[in-house]
Amino acid sequence: MDDRVMLKIYCYGQILLQTYKGVQFVCKNPVNVVIPFTLSFEELKGVICEKIDSQRSRRVSCILYRYPLSVFGGFVQFQTKYVTDEVSMHEMFSMYMENRHRMSYIELYVEFEQSEADRNIVLEDYNSESEDEFESNYEIVGPGEDEDEAGGAMNVDVAAVADALANPHPFQEPSFMRSLNLETMHAPEFPQYMNSVLPVVADGEFTVGMEFSSREAVIKAMKE
Repeated sequence: MDDRVMLKIYCYGQILLQTYKGVQFVCKNPVNVVIPFTLSFEELKGVICEKIDSQRSRRVSCILYRYPLSVFGGFVQFQTKYVTDEVSMHEMFSMYMENRHRMSYIELYVEFEQSEADRNIVLEDYNSESEDEFESNYEIVGPGEDEDEAGGAMNVDVAAVADALANPHPFQEPSFMRSLNLETMHAPEFPQYMNSVLPVVADGEFTVGMEFSSREAVIKAMKE
């Protein structure tokens, strides 16, 4: 019996949860590694780091492996489990031995802790972008230059803004507004009917604006 197993290691990729095979690991360039079953958990992490990127000092933060799970109708769906210590690693090896008829290797998904070098690279990129943004928004005062002189242009701009705000008539009336007669536009269309009082009429006469309380009252007035 072979005392070694091949690992297919996925990193810098993603985990697809809903596929026809269940959970699936995906990455651009998976790495194949053959290890003995006698390997310790710490040695396993060391082999992974060496094979993935030997130029940088990294620490493994997460290891997942796929295992088959039989469902109805004889179908198989793959699920995931964590490898966190010696016990869970040997459980993974036992799972592989039980399913060697359908698995030729063990698939691992690995994540790494962010190293100090990676944090420095991100910090340098952030600082360079921040400096460009700072220089585009603020004026730098030279060593032989007075702050009052350097801020002269800014003071002029501030004064201009203050004058504009203090001006009681900062804007001119638009040309189309000057051509309109607002008094005529807002005048009532029929001024002769504004506040008009109904005239007093004699009995038996009708006039515009008379009101009746009901249809019977109108008929009665017409008969009289």
